[in-house]
Amino acid sequence: MTGLALAGAGLAHLLRSDLPFIRGETRRVPAQIIRHQITRRGGATLYSAVLLVPDERGGFIEVRDPLTTPFPTPVIGERLTIVHPAGFPRLARIPYPWFRGGVYALLGYVLVVCVLELTGLG
Repeated sequence: MTGLALAGAGLAHLLRSDLPFIRGETRRVPAQIIRHQITRRGGATLYSAVLLVPDERGGFIEVRDPLTTPFPTPVIGERLTIVHPAGFPRLARIPYPWFRGGVYALLGYVLVVCVLELTGLG
């Protein structure tokens, strides 16, 4: 029962964060890594890339990538293409399609296995 709740909540959270990308047009724009935001949790140091992203008024804004890693990548100064929903550059993120697909697959698998076990079909 706990696995079902966790997998369902995880899928709901992922879908909620991906909904603006799914429902509307997305933009692919160049950005540059300007620094890393450092977070310490339970003795571990985690890094989130901070991006300098062009906004739709011709200026630039700083956006923190939502993915947190145990090492500072991409490196500061690196230029890369990021994605954001049209009109919402604050939601910009580095695209990791294989990673996101893998997380969806894993949570979907856990959800199916838990449903099969609870219904007696598994």
